[in-house]
Amino acid sequence: RDTTRPNKMDAEAHDRVGRFERVGIICAGVSADMLVNYPLWISAKRISAGLTLPTLREVYKGSGSLLFALGPMIIAQDTSLALMLHAVDGHLEPTTAHATCACLSGAIGALTVGAQVEGVITRAHATKQSVWQATCSTYRTGGLLSIVAPHGALAIAGREIPYAGCLFFLSGWIRERLHEAWPVATVSAEHSTAGGSVLRDMLAAVLTALVAGPLSQPPAVVAAHQQAHAVSLTAAFRAIALSGGLGGFYSGLLARTGSLAGSLFVMPFTVETVQQMLERRRAQS
Repeated sequence: RDTTRPNKMDAEAHDRVGRFERVGIICAGVSADMLVNYPLWISAKRISAGLTLPTLREVYKGSGSLLFALGPMIIAQDTSLALMLHAVDGHLEPTTAHATCACLSGAIGALTVGAQVEGVITRAHATKQSVWQATCSTYRTGGLLSIVAPHGALAIAGREIPYAGCLFFLSGWIRERLHEAWPVATVSAEHSTAGGSVLRDMLAAVLTALVAGPLSQPPAVVAAHQQAHAVSLTAAFRAIALSGGLGGFYSGLLARTGSLAGSLFVMPFTVETVQQMLERRRAQS
């Protein structure tokens, strides 16, 4: 992995490889993220929904289904970000364009893919059913519309807007600032250089998560309550406010911020490492 410069999940990176190659690279990043961070993610999700912590047998319940939701959602965000950046190229200041398009890509991914699968996963945890059973019962109760436009879809979009902004823009921006303040390429030993780069990326992930967590937690809590209890947005707001006041909208914040820190390190690190390996092999062939 090239440790002499910070990397970003941006349109330039998207355009350096083929469309299907980029999809495979994103899938690798999402798979690594799921393996490492799903237990913390589902713990935060259950706390936000007013459920108990998962048992050892439940820590990966729904992870396979979420992988097939998160993968397409991140692919949709990555692709829509590149398309929007090309569309606004020359019309907006580059930093403003990148930040704005990154946030918008979050809403696109959430409403087209993420909300649908994530909803039945949370419902499965709330009802002690399998994901398939929860999907069938949701369909029987509300029909196809309840699957396509599930409870919590708007709240999930509200959650994904700051998350995608942090994943596709802020994380790279912070890493650039750290790279300027901490020029790891000046270290003489190769292993020390790589170690310094990884530490820089870890620090950037933590700092980014400290921004993403508080911004995205209230809509995450509302979405989790809606999904678990199959209620409207208004009913979820009312129930959360009555049970916990303002603090209720931040239940599970610590676990989710920890999960975000892991995700904001593992996913970009994996995506950028795999892409650089692919580009290096292509250059040698």
